[in-house]
Amino acid sequence: MSRAMPLLTLLLAACAAERTEYHYRPDYVAINQGRPLEETYYRPDGTKVVITSRVPGMELPPPDTAAPTDDKAPVVDERGAPKEAVLQIHTPDMVVETFMQGLRDQDYAALYSHLVSPQQRDRMGGERGREEFMKFCEANRRELMASSIRLVSAIRGNSAIITTVSGDMTRYQLPEADRGQFGFSIVEVERAADGNLRLAGVR
Repeated sequence: MSRAMPLLTLLLAACAAERTEYHYRPDYVAINQGRPLEETYYRPDGTKVVITSRVPGMELPPPDTAAPTDDKAPVVDERGAPKEAVLQIHTPDMVVETFMQGLRDQDYAALYSHLVSPQQRDRMGGERGREEFMKFCEANRRELMASSIRLVSAIRGNSAIITTVSGDMTRYQLPEADRGQFGFSIVEVERAADGNLRLAGVR
């Protein structure tokens, strides 16, 4: 029995559910630190840590982090319609970072659907504004990316000029000394009904 115990212990350990943590690391942070964009390692306690440059919510969550559901049963809302992944964004710099990810992926339609605020989509004519938004992103992609990187830095460094536009909308503007160096110097962030922050404009 004593010689069988180690084998039994190994079998039980192998059958135990693996614990996985997902952590977001922006690509420019990885580059500055000399780290790979995607990284996986194990802690001493066996926890698997996955570092990713993908913004949480821009795609479906990993299978083992999704809420448990009945086998083969789709996740639906109270009306029975399939639920979509919701971007959980509560800081203005994350709004801009999510915008940057969409620019990198050239997935402008997803940005319009998930990142642009519902209020702004209404102001743009709903679905009629999608094509206008996509053309804007495509035509200005390089300059939007450069400006967004600087805006994130200004927001995090507390050097951005902050103006309250309305009860739900806040404007973040580059310091005056930086404005002439970038094609865009303003990002407007708006709070949606669910409490998450969304993109209202880039100028």
